[in-house]
Amino acid sequence: MATNLPNRDEEIRSVFAQVAPQIDIVLISRYTLPRQEAQRIEQELFAWFHRLCRRSGAPISAHLLRPQLISMACKVGHIYWSGRGQAGEGLDDAVRRSLALGPELVAIEIEKGIGEREGEKRP
Repeated sequence: MATNLPNRDEEIRSVFAQVAPQIDIVLISRYTLPRQEAQRIEQELFAWFHRLCRRSGAPISAHLLRPQLISMACKVGHIYWSGRGQAGEGLDDAVRRSLALGPELVAIEIEKGIGEREGEKRP
């Protein structure tokens, strides 16, 4: 059975839009990327997420790939600073903490926060 492509694209856009505020938190608050750089990276993350969701063998629901999207945003933020070689000097406390934790633990914290907010919305 073929997936309805326009609906799949709408679902992918919807899931990305729902996660976009957390991506902003990751890139701008946790890793303090300049806003313009964060916006460019968000566009690249959307293209990556779209390809991931459309891959053969991907889950039927793009919502199930949300953790991978958050994880990738954390990895990109981590790589951004790691590539600059400024592991401690002149960095904001949030960035130092995020770099020390590593992208995997930062992603878990973000996912936990999303889960708690979603739990608050449920009756």
